[in-house]
Amino acid sequence: MAVKSKFDQSAKPQDKPKKDSKRAWWLGGIGFFFFLVIFMLYNPQATIHYGVCKVYIELNEPYPEKIKYLSLEDFGQTLRVIYRRVDPFGVVSVNVAECTFKIEDNALTPYLQSVDINGKQKTYVAEDPKKIEEFNKSVPAIEASPPDLSVPYFPLEDMSQYRSFYNEED
Repeated sequence: MAVKSKFDQSAKPQDKPKKDSKRAWWLGGIGFFFFLVIFMLYNPQATIHYGVCKVYIELNEPYPEKIKYLSLEDFGQTLRVIYRRVDPFGVVSVNVAECTFKIEDNALTPYLQSVDINGKQKTYVAEDPKKIEEFNKSVPAIEASPPDLSVPYFPLEDMSQYRSFYNEED
């Protein structure tokens, strides 16, 4: 038997061609690159609640020259939006608006229950319940044609970005 195994080529296990391993590496690399590109291009979207709150802010901010949204925090029934406003005189102010939405039949609706701007230190005209009820009549139109729901991104942890943030054109 020892002599036969020397001459019989079928007794040796066949080596797999190296093309299969190269192909696997190429396909893995292409897949990883594709995943990386998708990850870089992904823009997270908020719910319609953010759109309703955003429209309410834009309609009730007196004479805004520019409004830039800095942050969005969703607490379920309450949504906190931090935004920067520039008025026609060039005064820059950073405001916080908390929009609270109605719950009907144990479901969160896109209709506003209350709006709190910059905390309870001062009551604004936009916080009036009658004004909110009038605005709620337009919510179906906002749902039919929603505004930009991209989640705002501002690197609040990076102090070097603050100076360029106030000097940039929106």
